[in-house]
Amino acid sequence: MTTPSHCSDEPLAESHLRLSWPPEVWSDVTVLLAVSGGADSVALLRAMDRIRSYGPGRLCVGHFDHRLRGAQGAEDARFVQRLAVEHKIECVLGRADKNSGEADRAEEAARGARYKFLRATAERLGARYVVTAHTADDQAETILHHIVRGTGLAGLAGVPRVRPMGPAVTLFRPLLQLRRADLVAYLEQLGQAYRADSSNTDLRYTRNRIRHELLPQLNATYNRQIVDALCRLGQLAGDAQQVIEQLAIELADRCTVERGADRLVLDVSVLAGEHRHLVRETLVELWRRQNWPRQAMGCAEWDLLADMALSDAPRETAAGRQFPGGVFAIRESDRIRLARPR
Repeated sequence: MTTPSHCSDEPLAESHLRLSWPPEVWSDVTVLLAVSGGADSVALLRAMDRIRSYGPGRLCVGHFDHRLRGAQGAEDARFVQRLAVEHKIECVLGRADKNSGEADRAEEAARGARYKFLRATAERLGARYVVTAHTADDQAETILHHIVRGTGLAGLAGVPRVRPMGPAVTLFRPLLQLRRADLVAYLEQLGQAYRADSSNTDLRYTRNRIRHELLPQLNATYNRQIVDALCRLGQLAGDAQQVIEQLAIELADRCTVERGADRLVLDVSVLAGEHRHLVRETLVELWRRQNWPRQAMGCAEWDLLADMALSDAPRETAAGRQFPGGVFAIRESDRIRLARPR
């Protein structure tokens, strides 16, 4: 990972942000900053505020209290609100509904609730971008987390720099090449306080054990540049995945015979001779188009579906199979019919 060069009279965080996402690109639109109160997101707020070009656009802050940390979470919200007021930035606070059970769910569910809040807030404010403060350290931890629990090529790519959140909202992560230590140093240079999340040291969470135990051990024992190495792996995997996804999109278009909200008919003769991995990715793309649940579809399920598509099935109707999410698939000659009853 190569950190962009910067002017000697401008802090690294600001010069990096200026180069990776020039203010001229976003100063004319509304941008929603996801600010937790921690060092990374506070540094993002300060740097964005200091480098922005004044135009018709505006900066807004979004903070979501998961209600997982009681009084500490409430104080985080007050800190973020005070910081936003100090810099004359609109602040929107969100809070998990305790009765919904969100506060009692796993970290992944809490993250989903936060992104749901950010998207809804962005749409209400008319924000074009939602910006988060993910760093190179976050990327390395994510990739390693995926490796530990089992992943494919897409998982090796880690978190993308840019992804759509909705028809008019884009999620942007402009700090993925900066280290967490760079942002802490930036805040020290500014004399800017930030909040420390005690849950980030709770070793019951796999992510925290990776951050505080596994990565330091890999760094000390195997590779002093382990974060850079993992980020390079993520970049290469992401580049390869983009090529494969484009091929899968084209193949999905060619093999689709009929399509409805709850049904799909595929011509598997189109898939004959294609590489098995590309066929699996094509099936993933078709699932995505149908908005069918993919969370429970593991490698075994995708392989089984690929078997149905690639096997030399007899001309008569083959036995059907039930897949997660209630999707039923049946092979009929050179067709696969998939249906998901409402």
